[in-house]
Amino acid sequence: MGLPSGASLFSTYASLSATFTLVQQAFYQFVPLLVQQYISDIFKQWFSPKQPPPPDVFKLIIEEVANDFTNNQVFQACQIYLCNKLSDSANVLKVSKGHTEETMNFKLAEGVTFSETFEGIHLKWIFSCKANSSADDQSDPVLVHDKRSGRSRSHHQENSCFSLIFDREHKKKVCTDYLPYVVEASKEVVREEKHLKLFDGNSEYYGMPGGSSSKQSVNMVHPFKFENLAMDLELKKAIMDDLDRFVRRKEFYKRVGKPWKRGYLLYGPPGTGKSSLIAAMANYLKFVIYDLQLRRMQDSSLRQLLRVIPSKTIIVIEDIDCTGELPRRELYHTMYQGYEDSLKKAIKKPEMSLAALLNFADGLWSCCGDERLIIFTTNHKERLEPALLQPGRMDMHIHMSYLTMEGFKVLAYNYLLVTGNHPLFGEIKGLLEVVNATPAEVAEELMRSEDVDASLQGVVELLKRKKIEAEDAASLRPQAETEEITEKMENGNVLPTN
Repeated sequence: MGLPSGASLFSTYASLSATFTLVQQAFYQFVPLLVQQYISDIFKQWFSPKQPPPPDVFKLIIEEVANDFTNNQVFQACQIYLCNKLSDSANVLKVSKGHTEETMNFKLAEGVTFSETFEGIHLKWIFSCKANSSADDQSDPVLVHDKRSGRSRSHHQENSCFSLIFDREHKKKVCTDYLPYVVEASKEVVREEKHLKLFDGNSEYYGMPGGSSSKQSVNMVHPFKFENLAMDLELKKAIMDDLDRFVRRKEFYKRVGKPWKRGYLLYGPPGTGKSSLIAAMANYLKFVIYDLQLRRMQDSSLRQLLRVIPSKTIIVIEDIDCTGELPRRELYHTMYQGYEDSLKKAIKKPEMSLAALLNFADGLWSCCGDERLIIFTTNHKERLEPALLQPGRMDMHIHMSYLTMEGFKVLAYNYLLVTGNHPLFGEIKGLLEVVNATPAEVAEELMRSEDVDASLQGVVELLKRKKIEAEDAASLRPQAETEEITEKMENGNVLPTN
């Protein structure tokens, strides 16, 4: 049988085309639209390539702020963990360096992604942030203090979060094993690279946690350690033993039903080393410091601070006697300025009340957070309210006395590297027994010269001048007052009481 001719093929093609055109026109003219769509879907299912079923994925959202408006510790752990992972491989990172910082700090930028595998589970991280400024945003505005104008303004904060995406079948494994692994890994990074921080606690009141701009902190590079403190050796050992006992008694505090915190009162004349002792305690425990200025705060701000301040923190309230007297000083001015002026001033500038301070130190709100030290300082212990001095608020009272010979030997080694005895030590010891000199005064004298003999002779001359000044002042003072002051000085040099 021969092949068909070209004319017959063309005739067949023309006949099929006409038939197809006729059927197509009839289909679109007489078949309803819904039936057309149904038949089209059937043909697509028959002839389109088979697609794999969509993966059953699960997404975890880790927000920066927890439900109680405090910093989300899981978010912080994820940020530390991922920054450590991405420091070499990321395409975009934020970098900063403060004037007190020795190294650069890297943070994640918006849109950064990271993938890794954990025990055969594929995980994908996405970091995102957005400003809560939309009209339908129902979150409370944040109160931010403008230091230049002295006014406060409100705005909606930036909301940052991590998204963790993985297969749904691994949900339990990720939540119970992977996230705890991330938290522990972040703690190890912090232990290796930890820098002590000094925070302005009042900035935490003006800006809620979540926005890094609200936290005013610097690296604390105070070099003081316990071995550098010019104080009685027995007292120094008592403080260190008390700190060691505190940090290892977590289960004890839980068993007896007390918040895991401890209060200290440092009292004594100016220049006796109260601030240096606080720095030594922070360096010893590796705790960050929050410095609070109660004159700039109101009652409600203390409750907010207790929610924000993390664990392993030293909360410092200096010159507590001055803070407590502020409200009374306002009232004393009424007889000179008039009742209305003083009332207006009190309304514009509300002060911290004693009740709020007591609740901060030992009330229900003090239970927020663990492993905290609260340190109060004062130059005049006798001015404090008796309620503040009770155990549970100020557990350990530490008297920072004038310089003793033991303390002077520490200063002589720190400043002049003098070890053992020196011919002038005997004379200095005799003068220190009858003269009240602060470590700051003697340290300033030791800095005047690098020559050991000249510096120690300068200390002798300083103590002699102070002895003459004390004798001249005593001669002009009534006998009864002199005896009272002497008795107070003798009773003041005591060890701390628990």
